Amino acid sequence: MSSQPPAVPAATIPADGAPRRRWFGLRPVALLELVLFFGVVLGLDVWLGSGHRFEGVQPHPFWIPVLLLAIQYGTNEGVLAALAATVALRLGNVPDAGITQDLYDHLFTLTREPILWLVAAVLFGELRMRHLREREELRAGLAAARQEAEAIARSYRALKSVKESLETRVAGQLRTVFTLYQAAKSIDRLDEGEVMLGVADLVRTVMKPEKFSLFLLNNDVLESVTNEGWDDDTDTYARWFDSGTALFQQVIARQRQVCVNRAEDERILAGEGILAGPLASSDTGEVVGMVKIESLGFTDLSVNTVENFRILCEWIGTALAKARQYRTANEQRVFTDDALYSSSYIGRQAEFLALLGRRMGFETTAITIRPVGISRLSVGQRAELAAAIGEAVRGSLRDTDLACDFGHQGTSFGVVLAGTPLDGARLVEAKLERAVRQALPAALADITIGFTTRRIEAPADGQAAQ
Repeated sequence: MSSQPPAVPAATIPADGAPRRRWFGLRPVALLELVLFFGVVLGLDVWLGSGHRFEGVQPHPFWIPVLLLAIQYGTNEGVLAALAATVALRLGNVPDAGITQDLYDHLFTLTREPILWLVAAVLFGELRMRHLREREELRAGLAAARQEAEAIARSYRALKSVKESLETRVAGQLRTVFTLYQAAKSIDRLDEGEVMLGVADLVRTVMKPEKFSLFLLNNDVLESVTNEGWDDDTDTYARWFDSGTALFQQVIARQRQVCVNRAEDERILAGEGILAGPLASSDTGEVVGMVKIESLGFTDLSVNTVENFRILCEWIGTALAKARQYRTANEQRVFTDDALYSSSYIGRQAEFLALLGRRMGFETTAITIRPVGISRLSVGQRAELAAAIGEAVRGSLRDTDLACDFGHQGTSFGVVLAGTPLDGARLVEAKLERAVRQALPAALADITIGFTTRRIEAPADGQAAQ
C-alpha cells in the first residue's frame, strides 16, 4: 500500500506552498469573519435600529459578507455567507402577508433576497474558484519550470566541471609531452657524460619515481652511478651486483625486465626495488647497464607503467650505446672536426717522435693552449673559440709542426714541434699567442688563455707523454 499523504486540493495551497487548515471544507478565518460581521451588524440594529434587521433597506447590508466571502474565498464560503445572512434575516423575523398579497407573492417577498444571495454566492464563488485553479496551475507550472531550470543548472555545472577537468588533463598531457620532449633531447647526445646527465631527468619525467638508480656494466659487475631519492641512513640497497646474483642473471644475462607484481620477480628483486630493466641498444642488442626503481607511488604502478619502463630502458640503452660507439670512433680518428690531429693520434705520434729524437739526437717540444672558464660559455661561443684558435694555430705552423686537439670537445689545443729545442719553442709560443689574440672574435677578446711550453720525454714504459 502507498504511504503517500492524501492529496490537498489546489485551492487549499497558499503561495508559500503550505496547506491551510480547514473545518468541514471551510476556512476558519471565513467563519470568524462571519461571526464578527453579524455580531456587529445585528448589535447595531438592536441598539440603533428598529430591530427588524434592516428590512426594506436597499441594498441590504447582508450583501456585504456574501459578496466579500465569495470573491475572497470561493463558492463554499460564499454559500455559507448566503445561508448565514438568510438565517440572520429570517430567524424570528418573518413578516405577515399583506392584504393584497397572495401566498406566492408573500413567499417571493420572503425568499427574494436569500435566493439572490445564494445565486450571487455561487456565481462569484465559481469565478473565484476558477481563478484559484488557474493560479494553482500557474504555480505548478512555475514550480516545474524552476525544477527544470535547477536540473539544467546542475547539469550545466556538472558538464562545466567535466570540461574543466578534461581541459586540465589535456593541458597536463601537453605539458607532459613537452617535458618528455625536453628530457628526451637531453639524452640525444654523442658525449657519454652528457647522456648520463640527461638520464635522471628522463626517468623522472616518464616514471615519476620516488627513488631510482642507474647501474652501468663494468666487465661482469653492475656498478651504481646514479642514486636519486636514497636515504643513506635508512636505505640499504646494494650499490653493485656481480654476475652471480639472481638480478644480474635475469636482467643482464637474459635481458629480462622484472616487476614486483609477479611472485617470481619479487623473489629475484629480494627487496631491492619494484622494477628493474636492462639498458639494451635496440640497434645492436648490446647491454650497457640497468635502471632500477626502488620506490613508486601505489597508483602509479600499472600495466602502462611497466610498458613505459620497458620503452624507457630501451631508449636510454640505445642512447648510451651510441655515445660509446661515438667515443670509440672518436678515439680512432686522425683529425678532429677543425682539421686538427686528434688527441689519441697525436699521443702516439708524440711518443714516436720522442723515441726517434732520443735515437737521432733531436728534441721534441709541445705548446699547450688552454682557455680558462670555457664551461661558462655557450655552445655557440665554444664553437667560435675553437674555430678561432684552430685557424690561428694552422696559420702559424711550420711544415714540420703538428697542430692537434689535446683535450676533448675543444677544451685544450696544442702544437707538437719536432726537432725544436725548448728555447725555440718559447719563440713559437709568443708568435702563437699573438696570432690567437688577433683571431679571437670581439665577444671573446677578454677570455683568459694559458700557453704552456714543455719538452716531450720518451717514457721508458712506452706510454705516450703529453
